[in-house]
Amino acid sequence: MKRSLTSLTDHYYVLIIASTFLQGSSFVSTKLVMEQMSPLWAASARFLVAAVSLSPFVFIQMRRHKISLKELPWVKLLIIGSFQTAGVMSLLNIGLTATSSSIAAILMASNPLLVVVLAWFILGERSSTFALFGLASAFIGVIICIGIDVDGYHGVGRGEVLVMLASTCWACSTVLSKKFAMTPSPWIVTFWQMLIGSLLLMVIAACSKQPFSLPTDAYHWGMFMWLAIPASTGAIGLWFAALKIGGSVHTSGFLFLCPLFAALVAFILIGQHPAWHEVIGGVLVGAGLFLMSRQRQPNQRQPKPATAKTSPPVRYPLT
Repeated sequence: MKRSLTSLTDHYYVLIIASTFLQGSSFVSTKLVMEQMSPLWAASARFLVAAVSLSPFVFIQMRRHKISLKELPWVKLLIIGSFQTAGVMSLLNIGLTATSSSIAAILMASNPLLVVVLAWFILGERSSTFALFGLASAFIGVIICIGIDVDGYHGVGRGEVLVMLASTCWACSTVLSKKFAMTPSPWIVTFWQMLIGSLLLMVIAACSKQPFSLPTDAYHWGMFMWLAIPASTGAIGLWFAALKIGGSVHTSGFLFLCPLFAALVAFILIGQHPAWHEVIGGVLVGAGLFLMSRQRQPNQRQPKPATAKTSPPVRYPLT
C-alpha cells in the first residue's frame, strides 16, 4: 500500500512538471508565431489544430467506452471552453498588444491566488495559513524572477485590465471544472473544450477584423506546430489529469513553475541568460512550492482508501 501511495504522489508531480514545462514553452513559441500571424487568428488556429490532432484518439476512446455525443455534458463543456480557451486566449493576446510581456506574465501568475479566493466561495475549499504562506512566497518569487521593465512607470491601463480578466477566466475555469466533476476522461474534455473554444475564437477574430495569415517558413511552422500540439493538447490534457488527482487550489499553485520554464526555454532558443533577480526569484518559488507540497502530503493519503472501496464517488475536476 505504501508503494502505491508513493507512486500516486510521483505520478502527480510528473504530470505537474510536464504540463507546466509545456505551458511555459508556449510563451516563447507564441511570441515567435505572432511574428507572422495576428494574435487572435494565431490563438484560434492553434487550438483548432490541437483539437483535430486529438480527435482520432478521443473518438476511439468514446467508442470503446460507449459514450455517445448525446451523453456529453454540453453546457458544462461550453462553459469550460468559453473560459479556458476562448476567454483566456482572446483577452491575453489582445492585452499583450497594450502591455509588456513581463507585466502580463506577472498578472497571469496571480492565477493561483484567484483560485484560492474563488474556491473558498464556490467550493468551500479552505487553505491553511501554511499553504497560503507558500503561495505568497512563490508569487513574490515570480515577481522578482520576471522583473518589471525599468523604462518608465507602468500604470494599470487597458492592457493590464485585459490580462487580469484573462487570469480571472483561467481561475474560473479551474474552479468550475472542480465543481462540475465531469465524468468523461481528461482527454475527452480537453478535446471538446478546445474545439468549442477555438470556434469561439474564430468568431472573435473575424469580428475584430484582424488580418488572417499563416506562417511562411519552416521555422515558424515548426513553432506553430509545437504551440498547437505539445504546448496545447499535451499541456492542457496533462493539467486536467493533475487536477483529477489534486485539488484545484493545490494544483494551481504549481502554475508558478511556468515562468521559470519559460525563462529556461528562452535561454535555450534565443540565448537569454538569467539575471540575478531571476535566480533569487527561483529560490523563493522553490521555497513556496516546498511549503505547498508539505501541506499536500497528509491530505493525499485519504482519497486512496475511498478509491479502493468505491469508484463512483471519486469524480474529479477536469480543466
